[in-house]
Amino acid sequence: MSSAADGFDKSAFSIDWKARQARCPEGRTSRGWYPVSQHGRDAIVVDFAKADCRSCPSRTRCTTGRRVNRMLILQPRELHETLAAARTAQRTDSFKTRYALRAGVEGTINQALDVTGMRRARYRGLPKVRLQHAFSATAVNIVRLDAHWSGHPLDRNRTSRLTRLSHQLTG
Repeated sequence: MSSAADGFDKSAFSIDWKARQARCPEGRTSRGWYPVSQHGRDAIVVDFAKADCRSCPSRTRCTTGRRVNRMLILQPRELHETLAAARTAQRTDSFKTRYALRAGVEGTINQALDVTGMRRARYRGLPKVRLQHAFSATAVNIVRLDAHWSGHPLDRNRTSRLTRLSHQLTG
């Protein structure tokens, strides 16, 4: 059972694609299975009987809707299973280790964009753009070295100048 804010998400329900039914965490079976098109994409709406949901001891964890009964909106089977497998893989330690490396690289790229404004090339021609990127990388390295040597780590929590000024005036 997966919980988001102490409630049941889709992964808590078992889906029987052949029988076109879903089973809730309390063991009740869905009553409806409706293929629909939402926002131009195929989807499946699965709903449970109001009588089942009304008397369910886990109703408050399952739905907060006024309609009383739970509804699921599923992707087509292949996409649903692919997403479920990807979410399961994201919980592994090896994925978290790989993602931490990626997050570090993305942070560096974001810093380069913020410090140097290199989202767009200032020059025409590949040699000049390469030179701009080399200078941008050098600038990021200098900013990082300065932060390291001065003992002031880079501020990861950005605040606007107006906010900083207000803190200075009140402090």
